[in-house]
Amino acid sequence: MNMNLFPETSVKIDIVLEKLMKAKQEIGTVKKDSKNPFHKSNYASLNAYIDASEEHLLNNGLILVQAGNGSFTEPMMVSTLIHPESGQWLKSYFPILNPKSDSQGLGASVTYMRRYSISTLLGLVSEDDDGETAVGRGKYDQQNKSKKSELIDSNKENENEYIQRFFKLFDKEDKHLAMEYLKIVKKHFDWSVIQTIKELLSDEKKLFEKFNIWKNKSKKLEEK
Repeated sequence: MNMNLFPETSVKIDIVLEKLMKAKQEIGTVKKDSKNPFHKSNYASLNAYIDASEEHLLNNGLILVQAGNGSFTEPMMVSTLIHPESGQWLKSYFPILNPKSDSQGLGASVTYMRRYSISTLLGLVSEDDDGETAVGRGKYDQQNKSKKSELIDSNKENENEYIQRFFKLFDKEDKHLAMEYLKIVKKHFDWSVIQTIKELLSDEKKLFEKFNIWKNKSKKLEEK
């Protein structure tokens, strides 16, 4: 198993890359079909990525297989793009983070990593919000902008308070690693800083278990 999480390929990849390039040209951008009420933004769901890509992949003789792998403490999503006729393939590995170690969090993480791996492996992007503004949607008047600015300033103050609470839990030598871990979890779940810290602090025991696993794994990779 590729514990370094580096991509892998078959010995030859000329055909699978040629087919992928054709499929990608046909797919274009992926439509944002879902809303994130917390961030008040739109995003492309897993179904949107599958609906946009699957038919074009099949038409070009490609199939994308996604499956879980790894261990109970370090699960990962393995995505493999296969061209059955030639036997050529591309494979990528993505860690599945689940800070709260519950089934709901695991399900959300698996869904997120499936979506993320399709996007990165196929090189897909979702449509730009600027496109919505161009056709008359997503406009804000000056009053809303002013309120939004005040809200941002207030959130920044609260954010700093939460960050300080988070850092107090760690020794001096681990504070920089704690910040990196915080960024990884935040990006993985698409949470705000405050929401991420709240989730992590909800169970400090599990927080340190997960943090130490991640820290030790990072050190091993650096040593290599």
